[in-house]
Amino acid sequence: MVKKSLTLYPNQTTQMVALGERIRLARLRRKLTTSLFAERMGVSRETLRRVENGDPTVAFGSYLSALQTLGLANDIDHLANEDVLGRKLQDASLATKSKRNSISSTLKLPRKTGVTENTFQVNAPSLINQVMAKYKNKPPSDKQG
Repeated sequence: MVKKSLTLYPNQTTQMVALGERIRLARLRRKLTTSLFAERMGVSRETLRRVENGDPTVAFGSYLSALQTLGLANDIDHLANEDVLGRKLQDASLATKSKRNSISSTLKLPRKTGVTENTFQVNAPSLINQVMAKYKNKPPSDKQG
């Protein structure tokens, strides 16, 4: 089996290195040696060294084990907790669907009989463009957020 190499963007590499450094500093604050800390984590000192260097090829479980040993495992629960972009996309999709349903209920659409020239179909992107155009020239509000 051929092992695939892991390619990260520079900012992702920086984040991994920073995480490893924070783990190392937390270990030092607790005055734990690398041998004792690695033993408590259940990994080798080499794996611990790689975790503290932010090596992205180390198993996620090793990072979680380090955080658990330090008493910081609950911090993992905050990762991807708020999905602001995903919620906005979902809301836009729901708004488009409800708009489509209200349009189809107000217009008495003919039943599909195989003839495409008499059918009406709502184009979701055009609805989004109409909404965006409506608010395009609206002056910005004083409130942010």
